[in-house]
Amino acid sequence: MTALYNRAATVNIGGREFSYPPFSIEFVQELKFKNPQSTTLKLYNPSPDTVGVFDAKKKGQGRIYPNVTVSAGYKEDYGTVVFGEAFAYTVVQEGLNRILEVKISDKTKDWGTAILNKSYKNVNAESIIRDVCKTLSIAPGEINLGIGKFYESIVLRSFRDSIQKLAKDTNSDFFFKNGLLTIVPSNPSVKTITKLDPSSGLLERPQKTSNGFKIKTLFLYNLTLANVVQINSKEVNVRARITKVNRTFSTFGDAYCEFEVVPI
Repeated sequence: MTALYNRAATVNIGGREFSYPPFSIEFVQELKFKNPQSTTLKLYNPSPDTVGVFDAKKKGQGRIYPNVTVSAGYKEDYGTVVFGEAFAYTVVQEGLNRILEVKISDKTKDWGTAILNKSYKNVNAESIIRDVCKTLSIAPGEINLGIGKFYESIVLRSFRDSIQKLAKDTNSDFFFKNGLLTIVPSNPSVKTITKLDPSSGLLERPQKTSNGFKIKTLFLYNLTLANVVQINSKEVNVRARITKVNRTFSTFGDAYCEFEVVPI
């Protein structure tokens, strides 16, 4: 277990900030290509007012979910790891602790149900992607396609199916990074490589999988999908691309990351 005193965590929702210390904060997060990020956040012994800020607001026939930002890491290496919508919560009693458990995802409504129903003629894929985001008020981040693609004619229906098709046609992968739709080449040219060995945070022995390796590190908030790492251990010396991320963080328990990587 890494030193507890060196950890830092902050939750911001609706302009209200909850930081460690004094708040006890935990979360687990999963990041995968072609899926919104999924996070479960726990705040310990919240006041009724704190619980109330996570309530969704009614708007017409729908609901507006509150935006949540979670930053975590160590005092010398700390940053945003979660930005999304708190779409559900529960409050449970465990022993002497009252625990607020919050489910967070990237623009849940927009991702799951948004309908585009729009046709395009004589336009390239990147322009279509940016127009789709603008039309549906979905914020784009890095849009870097694997290959260019020009469409004489294309009809797009749902947001989910549209982005999946455009990514496939351009040899690209997509995911959400801090709330932003991010698209990167499936076979990128390597510009930045992060070294992972026991001195830089690699924990335990890398596990061989059918596609590559599963590795465990200290809580490295800035490593995410599509990043390239150089793994150096007694058993493994390989350059690989991150294809799945699981983050676990607690201000009083374990804090680490698990990555699935594919050699390149």
